[in-house]
Amino acid sequence: MRGTTKTVYGAVALFVLSLLSLSLPAKAQEFLIQGRLHMDAFNGINHADAFSNGFNNRRARMGMFVNITGGWDGLIEIDFADGGIDPKDFMLRRTYGNGRLWIGQFKVPQGFNQLTSSIDITFIERSSISNVIPDARRIGVAYDYYNGPYGFKTMVFGRALGQREILVNDMPLGLALRGVFAPQIGSGLLHVGASAVYENLMDNNILRLRDRPEARDSKGGAIKLIDIIVPDAESTLKSGLELLYISGPFSIEAEYLQGTVYRFEGANPTFSGFHIQSGYVLTGESRSYSRGLVGTVSPSGPVGAWEVGIRYSLVNLNDAGFNGGEQRNITLGLNYYITSGLRFMGNLVLVSVDYMESNPVLLVLRAQYSF
Repeated sequence: MRGTTKTVYGAVALFVLSLLSLSLPAKAQEFLIQGRLHMDAFNGINHADAFSNGFNNRRARMGMFVNITGGWDGLIEIDFADGGIDPKDFMLRRTYGNGRLWIGQFKVPQGFNQLTSSIDITFIERSSISNVIPDARRIGVAYDYYNGPYGFKTMVFGRALGQREILVNDMPLGLALRGVFAPQIGSGLLHVGASAVYENLMDNNILRLRDRPEARDSKGGAIKLIDIIVPDAESTLKSGLELLYISGPFSIEAEYLQGTVYRFEGANPTFSGFHIQSGYVLTGESRSYSRGLVGTVSPSGPVGAWEVGIRYSLVNLNDAGFNGGEQRNITLGLNYYITSGLRFMGNLVLVSVDYMESNPVLLVLRAQYSF
């Protein structure tokens, strides 16, 4: 049923894209076709018998950005990776000076690493806690405002596209707020952020949290080493703290996230985790930054740009009698940017999970193109 729903969304989206490009007045509309292709190769080097070695089409995304009229713009974006159809951003947006009104499906404003585009993240996969706690894309209405070093975004949201058939009766309803302060300090930039998200689960009272070890194998990442199901869930309250410093070719990023599940009966568990990472561009370029988010590296010369990175992450799904596992990862990364839209990546992931006697070692390579 879910596959059928995604197919319908894909067909509708393609029809809308065609309709927009063919029928709207050219003088009032400006169209920009955009997309990304992420092709991976996975190899389990050690203690990785549960994983499948081989190739993986991680993302194959197409979309259209439309500059409509009078400050209005819109975006429709769909992922076609490995034969599936997954709706991503489906939204309208209105700009009012330094502020913007958002309507549709887009990311809930929480999780610095989660909010960073997959085109721009330093490592092949986001940190595990960034996949466990933040809500990713939901349908809703939001407003953001950025002026100098200050900014915020708030959102009222419900379900995600494609969830209609799996939800029970009333859909969840949530409220999110994220604020940032990003002053210049000498030649560098310091970003400090905080977020809070409350969600009433309504009639959907079974909550599941799980994640992969920051790598996806040739089957698309079916192996999830940490996993917990919380019954009788009434609501959740999630919070996060963010820190980023960029100075020339050097950058360091840290983030802490936690989520408490409030239940009708029994204990209320709190699951949490963090990551800290650092990157250095060997050829001297610096990562970009705008409106509370970090961007990519743009090579300054014809030979491209080289970047090295290291990340440590922890996710703890053990609390109040629930034992979903604790996972710690160390990731070593090497990136080669031919242009800002063409990049080759390599990650070595050292995985440790509390209930496992052996520690998997995973290698992932990626060829990435975006336009």
